[in-house]
Amino acid sequence: MRNGFAGVVEDGRVAVDFLCSCGNRHRAAAGRHGEQPVAVGVFADGGRVAETWVCPRTGELGRGALSQIPLFYSVFNNSVRFSTDLGELAGETAEPWPAAVAAALHGAVLPAPLTPYENVFQLACGTTLTVAGGRERLDLAELDLAELADRARRLAGRSGPVATLRCALAYAGTAAQAGTAVLLGDGGGLGAAAIAAACGGPVRRVHVHVDVPVLERRRTRLAPGTTVIDGTRSWLRACSRTGPGYAHEADPWPPGPELLPGRVRLLSGRALVRALTGPPTGTGRLRTGWVRLAGAQPVPVLRGHRGRRVWLPAAAPTAEPPAPAGAGRDRLEPAGWMSQAARAARAPVSSADAGSHLVPAEGAGTTLGAVIDALESRPLSSRRPDGPEPVLVSAHPVVVGAIAHLALDGRLRRDLRGGHVDPVPLLRELVPAGWRPSDTTPAERDKLFAAAFVTRRLATAEQRARLLARVESSPWIDADRLKAVLADSRKVLFDAPALHRLYVTAERYGEAMHTAVPQ
Repeated sequence: MRNGFAGVVEDGRVAVDFLCSCGNRHRAAAGRHGEQPVAVGVFADGGRVAETWVCPRTGELGRGALSQIPLFYSVFNNSVRFSTDLGELAGETAEPWPAAVAAALHGAVLPAPLTPYENVFQLACGTTLTVAGGRERLDLAELDLAELADRARRLAGRSGPVATLRCALAYAGTAAQAGTAVLLGDGGGLGAAAIAAACGGPVRRVHVHVDVPVLERRRTRLAPGTTVIDGTRSWLRACSRTGPGYAHEADPWPPGPELLPGRVRLLSGRALVRALTGPPTGTGRLRTGWVRLAGAQPVPVLRGHRGRRVWLPAAAPTAEPPAPAGAGRDRLEPAGWMSQAARAARAPVSSADAGSHLVPAEGAGTTLGAVIDALESRPLSSRRPDGPEPVLVSAHPVVVGAIAHLALDGRLRRDLRGGHVDPVPLLRELVPAGWRPSDTTPAERDKLFAAAFVTRRLATAEQRARLLARVESSPWIDADRLKAVLADSRKVLFDAPALHRLYVTAERYGEAMHTAVPQ
């Protein structure tokens, strides 16, 4: 199975190798005239919009607007090295640039086209790259949401909103099979439950359990028949070894070959709920047809039922009293021990965080924006496991088209349930009656992992003293504030995510943390 490709464009000649799941490389092209583009994608029928490619004839590199396969490149004079594997371009000994390290310390992701390495970039979704005469040319392609909506409309026919969404999710799940067994990652969320209900029998659910306080209760709320894999030992090894990983590296999801042997595809419901939630409707407003492509406005009566309040007056904002002078140093705030120098060091990353050209400033941007964010954002160290990486069902062109189709027809809605606004009633109507979400959200899950990490690695006074000694001379750290946090076990738990990042960053990139910021 082709996982990606790598190669070089030099003096008009192109050499491309396929990166195979067997671990070997297979020569795909050598620049002969008339050869078709070498393309890879996670869906069997996604088309160019869901593929990443290189043209052996012209040397053009491209990434479709909905492609889940990243493409990294480095330009040297008139040659371009490229690969879908970041590690292949960067090399094993490459050090990340300090701005990326500072961004990781803040818990930020790296937006396209940035990577952790200064001279290596990634193609943004919907972008092509050509190099001629030592000059780079980036072309930004447009995405026709109306065409995707027409494709979904033809597939679903004259179905209602729930049936349309069910048909799109089932189609995407089938397209991801590609001759392999299909598993669905089920963490107890609404997205995974809706995909399982739409796909039915061919998709088997799998849940990776970790014996962490509070988090272990999730396995008691899983659907019958879900395969539970115990990833506790894997997580403990990742946290206990020398040079532990960041949260996404220690997380046993996706499961590696030691947990999930065999050749499988993992489906993920990530970004599906966000894609269906729609843009903010304004304070106190409840809309039908949230996307402004159709110019939808708040309807006078919600879903034809008289007496329902469809406009809720905004609550008056409450102003906090000003804090007394000097109180800021003792106030408990996340990562309050980071100095202004750390914020200045991450400026090159934060200033590159701009909206995708695929997402219109006005219109149906939220559906696409949620998907693009999931496809492009990368953490400092992108773990590339030997096992499979999750396939985002929300990024299939038919699913994006179905949501756009429903939005254009004004059939995406928000409901009132139990006195609260339900932003995704269509997904809830897909899942079986009586379904309950897990008692932890993904963000809460990350906090629980971080709390479990610091209780192991910062449990004793000696451990905390070693961390403080390692970072107290860094210009990025306010040593006095950090010492006050480490001296109080309650503050350590409160600040667990930031302390986890600090611990890993100090062990891996201690030299970068001592980099002076140019004035």
